[in-house]
Amino acid sequence: MTMLCPMCLAEVTFKQETVRGTSVFLCPGCNQPVPALYIKEYRQYPPVVMSAVGFRQHGKTVYFASLFHLLKKMRMARHWQRFFTMGLDEESLRTVYENVGMLEGGHLPDATPANFPRPTLVRVEGIPHQPNCTLIFYDTSGESFEQPTRLVRDARFVQRAKTAMLLLSVPDMADPSRDLHKLLNTYIVGMAELGAETRAQHLCVVYTKADQMGERMKKWTDIARYLGDGSIERLAQPLKYYEQMALISDRLRAFTRHELEADEFLNATRAYFRGVSFSMVSSLGARPQGKDLTVQVMPRRVLDPVLWTIESSLPDPWRGVKRWMQGWGA
Repeated sequence: MTMLCPMCLAEVTFKQETVRGTSVFLCPGCNQPVPALYIKEYRQYPPVVMSAVGFRQHGKTVYFASLFHLLKKMRMARHWQRFFTMGLDEESLRTVYENVGMLEGGHLPDATPANFPRPTLVRVEGIPHQPNCTLIFYDTSGESFEQPTRLVRDARFVQRAKTAMLLLSVPDMADPSRDLHKLLNTYIVGMAELGAETRAQHLCVVYTKADQMGERMKKWTDIARYLGDGSIERLAQPLKYYEQMALISDRLRAFTRHELEADEFLNATRAYFRGVSFSMVSSLGARPQGKDLTVQVMPRRVLDPVLWTIESSLPDPWRGVKRWMQGWGA
């Protein structure tokens, strides 16, 4: 069977070779080795491309680091009985634990270089009401999204994503309406240059650094309350959590239209994507001082974009019925 190569993003049939007595799976296109677990259990854990798109300094790298911290340090398995994660190769393990260690030590990860990134592969099992999968994280510099030609050169992973994550820091925007549309426009043009179709993708708009949006949240107290209540304990009631995610997505859509006055952005998302959801995250819990954290890491709502991405990347026509039945039987 053909599979997605996480290294070059081609659909290939991997070849198996023996190197120094060790069985190795190689992509026939890029000749890069791929983790054995990824190949052997591909059907049980289908790939989900985590495609982070955003400007420089808008929090993409810190968001992924915070997510790894959440998965490894916040003891989610206490609330989800079957939940666990696994890095699928040595490089992925190193990336996850180095990021966790940096945040635990009160430091931010280094800025990402502007080139096509080596992916981080993390298996996820046991998220309630979601299929098991392998999350494939790609993180490249924000400069890659300033021009369509750079996107084509450094961020071609976007064409394989069934869900595109637009990470946007409103506090870092001089003109949110203009900047939102500029990033979206660049993404759509770049996807066309890659021969890909955005209308086959779901778009997840993620407002980063939400803890720094105090002034804009004054008239949106329900949104601010949702962010503040984003503790891990809330995940113990997953059906209620998904319902609240959907409600806050609608409210953030209204926030985008009325507070950010980004009508053109919203109209374009509706025209160019098969669906759009909204979420917001606070990766750290408070503003850092340079590259150092001023308080202990307290991520808020960082799992929401992942849940949206899995849900829209691996659709199940019976998912809503299953949730209704489980909720009814609770």
